[in-house]
Amino acid sequence: MKNYFWRNRYLLSSFLIPSLLLLIAYFSRGVFPIGNRNVLTIDLYHQYAPFLAELQARLQSFDGIFYSWSGGLGTNFYALFAYYLASPVNILLAFFPASWLTEAILLIIIVKIGLAGASFYYFQREVYQENSVILVAIASAYGLSSYIMAYVWNVMWLDGIALLPLIILGLVRVIRDRRYVLYPVSLGLALFTNYYIAYFIVVFTALYGIAALFIYQNGIKPLRLLKQIGQLILLSILGAGLSAVLTWPTYLSLKLTSAADDKFGGTITHYFDLFDYISQHFLVMPPTIRDGMPNLYAGLFALLMIPVFFFAKRIPLKSKILHFLLLLTLIVSFNINALNFFWHGFHYPNQLPYRNSFVYIFLVLSMSYPAWKSLVDFSGKQIGTIVAVLMGFVILAQKLNDKPLPMPVIYATILFFVAYAAVLTLGKSHTIHPADLAIALLLVMIAELSVNTLVSMHKVDTTEYLSSREGYSTGVEVDQIREQLDLIKSQDESFYRTEVVPPKTTNDGFLYQYNGLSVFASTSATKPVQFFENLGFHSNSINSYKYEGSTLVLDSVFGIKYLIRRNNFIDDRLRQPISQTSELEVFSNPYALPLGLMAPTALHDFHLPAGDPLMAQNSLIMALGGQTNVLKPINQITGQQANIEIAPFGTHGFNYTRPVQDEVSRAQILIENPIDQQLYLYLKVTANQPDQGYVLIDDMRVDFNAKRSTLVDLGHVRAGSRVEFNLTFKKTSNTSGTFSLYSYALDQAAFTQSIQTLKSSALQIDKVSDAQIKGFVDNESDGVMLITVPFDQAWRVKVDGKSVETFAVSDGLLGFDVPQGVHQILLNYRPLGFLLGLLVTLGSLVMLAALHYWTRKTPLVMQPEESV
Repeated sequence: MKNYFWRNRYLLSSFLIPSLLLLIAYFSRGVFPIGNRNVLTIDLYHQYAPFLAELQARLQSFDGIFYSWSGGLGTNFYALFAYYLASPVNILLAFFPASWLTEAILLIIIVKIGLAGASFYYFQREVYQENSVILVAIASAYGLSSYIMAYVWNVMWLDGIALLPLIILGLVRVIRDRRYVLYPVSLGLALFTNYYIAYFIVVFTALYGIAALFIYQNGIKPLRLLKQIGQLILLSILGAGLSAVLTWPTYLSLKLTSAADDKFGGTITHYFDLFDYISQHFLVMPPTIRDGMPNLYAGLFALLMIPVFFFAKRIPLKSKILHFLLLLTLIVSFNINALNFFWHGFHYPNQLPYRNSFVYIFLVLSMSYPAWKSLVDFSGKQIGTIVAVLMGFVILAQKLNDKPLPMPVIYATILFFVAYAAVLTLGKSHTIHPADLAIALLLVMIAELSVNTLVSMHKVDTTEYLSSREGYSTGVEVDQIREQLDLIKSQDESFYRTEVVPPKTTNDGFLYQYNGLSVFASTSATKPVQFFENLGFHSNSINSYKYEGSTLVLDSVFGIKYLIRRNNFIDDRLRQPISQTSELEVFSNPYALPLGLMAPTALHDFHLPAGDPLMAQNSLIMALGGQTNVLKPINQITGQQANIEIAPFGTHGFNYTRPVQDEVSRAQILIENPIDQQLYLYLKVTANQPDQGYVLIDDMRVDFNAKRSTLVDLGHVRAGSRVEFNLTFKKTSNTSGTFSLYSYALDQAAFTQSIQTLKSSALQIDKVSDAQIKGFVDNESDGVMLITVPFDQAWRVKVDGKSVETFAVSDGLLGFDVPQGVHQILLNYRPLGFLLGLLVTLGSLVMLAALHYWTRKTPLVMQPEESV
């Protein structure tokens, strides 16, 4: 064992150096156990961590991965798994309790970064046939590039970063060594772990493959070249086939998402001046996350080696030309909108620009070791000249860039250029053993990477904020939520849904494992999102809808039987209080309906009206066979305004102007309430214009999120109570705009009658499992069975054992026809294309096994030699 570690000390060092430096950077920001913070930020907080929590629960319970009831009223978990969760490293989650979720994620990130460094070292070792300390230094830079520091929280992207060196190594082996297994296996694994990042890899591999055909062999003949191109194409298809069991069903699912509708604008433009790209290679440049130029930093040593590579005499001219063309292609692709659109899968990214820049970093670093080996041909004066010119670029960038460089960037970059100049010229002026020179260079690179990693983590934390550990997956409140969920589960064996308000994330159902409505996922179909937005749920209109507020009407139709309140403890008299803790109040909804509801056949032609969500809820109840106007509009009058002028228009709209820009503003509207009744509001507003919203009911305050349109449940309001709706605006808010406020009261008699009618012929549930619904129905006439799940063609429905066609109710929910009488209903969920994808994967595995058997007789290339 000791000999094993010694033989692989460079490989292990390439794993440990980047992973430990990143861990130290996290600890410097107070991440647990040093402090009480965690690594969650941006979408890792709201999306990925909750999905990882769901996967953690499934790994520990051995549940399936086709469908999940935890979010969206039901969602295609297979597609979600393919985009967010398919990494083999995620198996580590199974060894952590739910309360240690964030620590499990930290470990996953650290392991993946270490694997990125190790895989790049392995790529270099096998391509150059050498073991070297310098290869460790270069591999460490790959693991801690500015791309990693900007997007390390995109944990599902990291597998592709680690697999890219293996894919390119596999490509080299096919061309140079006639070894054919690594390439399709690593490509298939990249597609499997994250098809999105794999798309960038496939495009880059195609470009690099063209160059590699000329770089890694001599004397190419046309017929041999065509044969090798054919081999690469077939091996690429084999790699894609290995992942088909996951990628093919996911492809069919993605055609329903918002990104599928993106189209290129038609006008070709460029983004930045080309000179500005130079500074993106400098030390401690602020990482680009939301907007800006591509992250290109890969260590100053790599930047120094670029001119060395092109001036070196021992590097073949064809290699210089081909690498120059590759570099130019990537830079131009960053800068021209049409090429950038193509690189991002014919899609315009929503923030997080230049998600493909890691391939540029790989290319630059792959040039570093040949350049280092060529330094023996350079004099100390020539090395000094190269360093001086690059330092000149730093000074020029301060003056010529569109945005002046931060002074720390200039000082730090120049300082380390001087350090590199000293090390690289040390062997020219003094007698020094090559191994000592290599170690000196490694130490300088570790120092540089340490500085960049610590500063970049500081920037990420101060601009995007690493969150608090308390209250997310651990803490008193979270423990009580889990205890209440377990208590409910032990007392209620039926299928039901639950929600927690206010939510911690947009995916709380996944985070705490309850059947919920909220969902935020890139794999969400577009049309159901619009359906739920029309009903009034908080939404981004793209791929999320969120339970921040609701009405008892919606809760009942969608079977939300239990509501856990963290705060905003309103006077809720229609739900039944069942539990109270120091942090929570738990309510049961006696009106909650089953998963399937019978409705008149006219539901085929029903379309949910847009504009007024509370009126839309009335329309939905009526379409299902309930009473008219279970929600009734109530009057509004303007109240006292503060630094704002509002002018009503239409029935519910208001134009506003803010006379003084640098002062906060507050708009106030009074709601008339002549009788005791349950009140609901809906605020329709342009996103992120207001700052906060709250309602005062006499001396009770109800807060709500006013940054997007949302429903507000005011609970039971006594007759004559003063109800003040308040909307506040920051100093930086727009000086003018519009918003609409809808105010309604629940007609309890009409609502109760509607619920009784819908319950009388609802689906009687026998079983609901991971991907199956089983029950029976007894209906008095022909009708439509509405299943309150988002419409998905992957649901297969049988009535009395016979398959029936499904359709989308108002583009949102699942419906199918059921004739009069008593009928057995069975729904099974299997992702579209799963069986075909499985057959392709199995066939590809057989072909891979045959390929391995054939190639194992091929002699291996010589083992790497020890080098400095």
